[in-house]
Amino acid sequence: MKLSIAEGFYLIALDDEEGRILAAAEKTVVPGVVAACILELYLLKKIKLDGGNISVVDTIGTGNGILDNVLKKLKTGPSITDQIKTLSGKFKDIQEDLNALLVQRGILKKEETKLLWIPLSDRMDNANYAFEQEIRNNLKAIVFKSAKPSPAFTILFSLIDDCNILSEVFRDKDELIDAEKVGKEIIERSGVDEDLANALRMLKDLFE
Repeated sequence: MKLSIAEGFYLIALDDEEGRILAAAEKTVVPGVVAACILELYLLKKIKLDGGNISVVDTIGTGNGILDNVLKKLKTGPSITDQIKTLSGKFKDIQEDLNALLVQRGILKKEETKLLWIPLSDRMDNANYAFEQEIRNNLKAIVFKSAKPSPAFTILFSLIDDCNILSEVFRDKDELIDAEKVGKEIIERSGVDEDLANALRMLKDLFE
C-alpha cells in the first residue's frame, strides 16, 4: 500500500459524502487506528509479538508521525489488546492528526460545508481519490479474484471486518455476504506468520 495501514483504514471509515466517520465506526475508529499502527510497527520490525504480548525492539522513528507517536507510548510486556485499550484513551485526537496528515498530503480536502471530503470521481488522474480507490480495488480482488492478501492487506481487511464497516466497500448485499465469508477465513488463508495471526485473532475478540 502507498498509505500506512492506519491511513487506509481511516479512509474507509470516512463517509465519502458527509466527510465524517461512519456511524458504524464511531466507537471503533480510534482503537482500530491504534491497532493498525501497532501491527504495522510489527511489520516494520519495531516490535515483536509473542503470544499477543508486545516487546519493543527498535525505537528509531519511521518518519510517519502517527506511527512514531504510537511507538513512543508502547511498553514491553502488556498484551496488544491491553495496550490498544490504554492508547485509545491517550490518543483521542488521533483522528485530527490523521485529518491533518491526509490533508497535507493532498489525499483529503477540507471544505467549509463539510468536515472532510473525498472526491467521488473514479478517474485515476484524480490524485485525491486514487489512493482510496486502489485500496478498495485490492480488497475486492481478495474477495472476488481469490487474490492472496499481503500481510498489510490481511491486517486492513481483518480490521475493517472487525469494526463492521465491510459494507462501506462491499455495498451490494450479495457481495457483502461473500466478503464476510472471506473475513472469517482471511487470517488462515493469507498465510501470515503465527505471531501476527494470533494477534489478529485477539483483535477479533476485542472488537466483538
